[in-house]
Amino acid sequence: MGGLGKTTLAQMVINDQRVREHFNPITWVCVSVDFDEKRLIKLIVGNIEKSSLDVEDLASFQKKLQELLNGKRYLLVLDDVWNDDQEKWANLRAVLNVGASGASVLTTTRLEKVGSIMGTLQPYKLSNLSQEDCWLLFMQRAFGHQEQINPNLVAIGKEIVKKCGGVPLAAKTLGGILRFKREEREWEHVRDSEIWNLPQDESSILPALRLSYHHLPHTLRQCFVYCAVFPKDTKMEKENLIALWMAHGFLLPKGKLEPEDVGNEVWNELYFRSFFQEVEEEKLVKSDRVTYFKMHDLIHDLATSLFSSSTSSSNTREIKVNCYGDTMSIGFAEVVSSYCPSLLKKFLSLRVLNLSYSELEELPSSIGDLVHLRYLNMCGNNICSLPKRLCKLQNLQTLDLRYCNSLSCMPKQTSKLGSLRNLLLDGCLLTSMPPRIGSLTCLKTLSYFLVGEKKGYQLGELRNLNLYGSISIAQLERVKNDTEAKEANLSAKRNLHSLSMSWDRDEPHRYESEEVKILEVLKPYPNILKSLKITGFRGIRLPAWINHSVLGKVVSIKIECCINCSVLPPFGELPCLEILELHKGSAEYVEENDVQSGVSTRRRFPSLRELHISNFRNLKGLLKKEGEEQFPMLEEIEIQYCPMLVFPNLPFVKMLEISGEADARGLSSISNLSTLTSLWIADNYKVTSFPEEMFKSLANLRYLTISGLQNLKELPTSCLASLNALEYLYIACCDPLESLPEEGLEGLTSLTLLSVRSCKMLKSLPEGLQHRTALTSLTVYGSPQVKKRCEKGIGEDWHKIAHIRNVNID
Repeated sequence: MGGLGKTTLAQMVINDQRVREHFNPITWVCVSVDFDEKRLIKLIVGNIEKSSLDVEDLASFQKKLQELLNGKRYLLVLDDVWNDDQEKWANLRAVLNVGASGASVLTTTRLEKVGSIMGTLQPYKLSNLSQEDCWLLFMQRAFGHQEQINPNLVAIGKEIVKKCGGVPLAAKTLGGILRFKREEREWEHVRDSEIWNLPQDESSILPALRLSYHHLPHTLRQCFVYCAVFPKDTKMEKENLIALWMAHGFLLPKGKLEPEDVGNEVWNELYFRSFFQEVEEEKLVKSDRVTYFKMHDLIHDLATSLFSSSTSSSNTREIKVNCYGDTMSIGFAEVVSSYCPSLLKKFLSLRVLNLSYSELEELPSSIGDLVHLRYLNMCGNNICSLPKRLCKLQNLQTLDLRYCNSLSCMPKQTSKLGSLRNLLLDGCLLTSMPPRIGSLTCLKTLSYFLVGEKKGYQLGELRNLNLYGSISIAQLERVKNDTEAKEANLSAKRNLHSLSMSWDRDEPHRYESEEVKILEVLKPYPNILKSLKITGFRGIRLPAWINHSVLGKVVSIKIECCINCSVLPPFGELPCLEILELHKGSAEYVEENDVQSGVSTRRRFPSLRELHISNFRNLKGLLKKEGEEQFPMLEEIEIQYCPMLVFPNLPFVKMLEISGEADARGLSSISNLSTLTSLWIADNYKVTSFPEEMFKSLANLRYLTISGLQNLKELPTSCLASLNALEYLYIACCDPLESLPEEGLEGLTSLTLLSVRSCKMLKSLPEGLQHRTALTSLTVYGSPQVKKRCEKGIGEDWHKIAHIRNVNID
């Protein structure tokens, strides 16, 4: 039955490190009630390639999927399967070529047949949890970390848990509800409810879940039930959901709190009550983070069962256009298969209109007739302009224009949208902002602001806006002086967590001598900022406010094309800094360590986990003065085109990517990174061989990629012989390379995958390959002599590779 933990078990399987190392790729698809082979294959392809295909026919999807999986040891999870049509599953199995190359399919389903039809994994039936396990789940949710617990509540709680029937979801959800109740009569009311007596089968709502809903505060019920408009297994965005709740008027005023803050409280309460799950923060371009979450299928069923079932044009409040052709109608919300102009005429009571990614090139002026509209999503369309009548929408709260790449300007009357709270412009190529945007005093989210030179377009428009979240301010070269910059009033914006400031690198900087003063006054509110980006600044030094007292909570910093700054700020004193990106500069060290701030110079970069540096041609090292307490958390380094860089002793680094020029001294210093597990070397056109000592200390190295070394003639024996832990070796685009070292391979006792691509001069494979019993996969592309010598059964080198399970030669 539902709620026992089938999906949870599958998640534990695919998140296990041993599984992740064994299978590649691993992908997860929610099947749900509708078995549509084309939709499933399209999702699988999209998950593997991280992009969508232009084709739409089933045959093309099948062919693409077979190409992606050919020869791969993959694991596919098919979650929430309801259909056991053997013919359909057999067709899918044939496309997937299940069983080949050690591939596996894992299904979570209530239907025993499906596992035996599809998978190489044997069906496993989950049983109900024991009373003790269910009680532990309930206790965690209901009492948290309380030290003193009312024994009477414990007794009543155990009786409630018995009624949950060993279903973990039921125990967790009821525990979450009772966490907020401490009167015995309230617990007794749950225990004695008549809802427990409702008939129960595999397809009905669990009584415990119905009880959980009935014990929700009234202010939360509408917000929860509304989530039924999202299809099952949808990855929802927290901030977007709150904007939709606002649009429908579900969030009631609460003191002086802003509606967004009320929405955040509602979301948190629903999460603590277990109505939401799988919460994760996803990075956007290394810095900004967005919160995503899901609903359990049974929780979604509960929301759907409570949703009003009457839908007509007069009471429809929300429309989403779905370009994939799926249609759905639920309560006051509809999903329609395509957009047409009459759509707007029929539904004049709309609160929410979602036209995202519907291939629109024009928004009709009739949009102005939707006087009740509060949320308009035009994300990802091909529109070049917006109609003037859009500005008649006095109730509009959210206007989402992200990734409308053809949109160059907005209506001049945009400042008349008096209720606008969210204006999302990421990815738009605007040539100017609408004038007087500062008059939109309700505005909380303004993701992008392009500085103009005339009054009404200048930085002063930001002065009175209480902005939340993130903002990117562009074309700061148009700011004349620090007085004009001060008008932005950035230092008063205490809800701004991400700040990006850029000067156009291609435009002349008429006020270059003023840029240091300008950037100094664009100081953010102290200890609020989490992410900072500065691009194209031409001043001779970065601002003094880049220090621990102003950026004490900053997690991510990106500095690029600040070519006149020969000395960088004391990044090492920032206590929370996890990601540092430096691109195109002239400094000799990441930090000079000549610090006058009173902060210890010994302990530097205490939280840094990722370091990315590119095009610093003068860079000699990370720190001018090395010490014991430096970079204690650093795990990942990416270096591009820093030819003079020498690595210090960094005892915790796991991954290094180095590309572009690097001299022998720099390459030799890689041996200082003794904890490396992954090394990627690419695009070095000068090196002909590696220094002898380069790999000697890398006893933990498991993944090695050598690519684009167009003059590499040899791999010295000693380079490879010491890599006892190496499992994966990739060599690509090294044309002069004629052979792999015979003796070097002797030490690679852990090697499981060898891939050699586009090495035209490679003549043969080493004799020692036949003794590499751990080797299970060999790929050779673009080496014609090797192809001929390794022809199956008859090639003179076939005996070297005959024992390898997966062989792909061209």
